[in-house]
Amino acid sequence: MIVETLGLSLLIGKLRGGKIKNLEKLHIKGWYMFIIGFIMEIISILIVATTDGKLAKFIIENFFTIHILIYIIVIVGLIFNIREKEMWLALIGTLLNFIPILINDGKMPVSIEGLNSSYLYTQLDLLESDRILTHILANEYTKCYYLSDIIPIPKPYPFPKIISIGDILIGIGIFLLIQNYMRYESKEINMINFSSNQGYNKIGFKDNNAKE
Repeated sequence: MIVETLGLSLLIGKLRGGKIKNLEKLHIKGWYMFIIGFIMEIISILIVATTDGKLAKFIIENFFTIHILIYIIVIVGLIFNIREKEMWLALIGTLLNFIPILINDGKMPVSIEGLNSSYLYTQLDLLESDRILTHILANEYTKCYYLSDIIPIPKPYPFPKIISIGDILIGIGIFLLIQNYMRYESKEINMINFSSNQGYNKIGFKDNNAKE
């Protein structure tokens, strides 16, 4: 979802006259925390999926703690950047995802109906056989069901999936952040034009009382 949001935002930003170069002005504090969280999750998934040794067993038995730690690292990273108003949306979305994971044994519940409606039968089979480390199938005992992955995005979308309310907020936050920075110069030009026009009255004559 995040990769698709980044791609879409960059494309729309360019169509709106923005510049990718302007993203150099975006300074993410504690950026390494997002990298650490991502690497921890990917390595855990790969080890469990490709090996059957003591390390894989350790990860499976302790994945609740590992997954919670990953989320805490990401949440702290987002808090470091809340000076950017769009990061508030990403933070709220992450917290909304964190809640069902925290109270459902460290895994995000996924709607069976959503999987079926999106024709994601392979993912359904994997979840039924408990072969996906980060997710579980939702059932009558699932807590905070409505914050779980229950929103289907079926075909013709090229990457059908099930997402959560939190995912949507995270996507919106990232999208708006990139849009604002790509069009940074445009906003500066508009502000300069607005300021220069303050020295003139409505019929075009200079206002002698205006500040030079």
